[in-house]
Amino acid sequence: MRRSAALTLTLLAAASAASAQTVATVAARRQCSTAGVEGLSRQLVETQICRFPGVFVNAAPHPGINLSSSRVFSLAQASARDALWAAARTTPLTVNSMFRTLADQYVLHHSGACGLAATPGGSNHETGIAVDLQNWSAALRAMGNAGCRHPYPGRDDVHFDCPGSDRRADSVRTFQRLWNVNNAGDPIDEDGAYGPMTAARVARSPAGGFARNGCAPAPPVTPAYAATLVTVSCPREATSGERPVAYVEYRNTGTATWDTARTRLGTTGPRDHRGVFYDAVTWVSATRPSNVDRATANGAAGRFSFVLAIPEVSADTTLSETYGLVQEGVTWFGPADDAVRCAVRVHPRASDAGTPDVGVADVGSTEDAMTDDVAMVDAGSDDAGWTDAGPAEEGYVNEGGDGGDADPMGDMDAGCQCHIGTAAKPPGGALALLIGALVLAWRKRRERA
Repeated sequence: MRRSAALTLTLLAAASAASAQTVATVAARRQCSTAGVEGLSRQLVETQICRFPGVFVNAAPHPGINLSSSRVFSLAQASARDALWAAARTTPLTVNSMFRTLADQYVLHHSGACGLAATPGGSNHETGIAVDLQNWSAALRAMGNAGCRHPYPGRDDVHFDCPGSDRRADSVRTFQRLWNVNNAGDPIDEDGAYGPMTAARVARSPAGGFARNGCAPAPPVTPAYAATLVTVSCPREATSGERPVAYVEYRNTGTATWDTARTRLGTTGPRDHRGVFYDAVTWVSATRPSNVDRATANGAAGRFSFVLAIPEVSADTTLSETYGLVQEGVTWFGPADDAVRCAVRVHPRASDAGTPDVGVADVGSTEDAMTDDVAMVDAGSDDAGWTDAGPAEEGYVNEGGDGGDADPMGDMDAGCQCHIGTAAKPPGGALALLIGALVLAWRKRRERA
């Protein structure tokens, strides 16, 4: 029982270790063999066939074609397969290697044990025209007669290249697709170029294969910068010279957080033109109304507030501007360039109607200021220089004249020497003060009496 339990634990540990192996750990064994990455390579072959239907055919089984290992994939381009079959009619061929996946080529290249193993993405074995023959010397004439070249004599004698086109990039695209289907959060470009990004992911790939086949549709990839429109607030009308505030709100649907330094609203239609409502005081620049008001993470709504400097117009005019989102130095993103529009009906400034002249009231003549309380002024008084002659029987009422013949107070008998009526009048302000003083003095004397 104890031995059985121990054996079970050993097998489980071995299986766990195998499932945890990556392509890089297999290559680190320093063996010139693709053993260990069969699971991943089978997925890559299936993916390549479904992605590029009709490009690859099987060269085996076929009379005269013998595979030296079950790990040999017998895929080839049709032209290369036909050449092999032609050679096999005269000389049986023992094949050590034909089609290789990107994972196979990675292991052979990075093991350092295979001599001339090309860089992944650069081998003709990945394009379906190359074959390594165990009995290469016996097959040399037959292969040449069939149109296959022997390009590396003395260095890689087993290698032959048969007729066909360059399909090496397809092998890289196949891996990129398989990776993306299984790693939606860490996508790579499916461009067929074997660069550092693709190489790093080949190294990290599970040697036993991924959970999903690459022929399955890839899940949608969430971009770093994306947005949906929430609301737009712009004035509908304004007057030249005004500076109303507008704002736009978007919801962050990308993976990156918007920052207050580089996530901005920009002019569109066309992009980066000088804004119609450019405000030199508050805008970031003539093409950037504002940054996002605060840092905005995925799922949150961010507001972009900005001032509209209303231009001068001579007649009612509708001015319009469109805006979009831009992450400076990275990309424009979000809704279409015309999704956010501020259309403002601009009115000219009100014309200057002038202001009424406001001055000191012109009292005019005595009849404008005197009342029934004032009857006669006597310059001979020893009390403040005035004598009370008593109330007048008839006051002075100005009925619209200028104090001429109708003035009942024509000439005075004594000392004032100022004729109020037909004589020249003092200026309006001085006359008002004079009459005020006369009335005040008369009232005081009357109270004493």
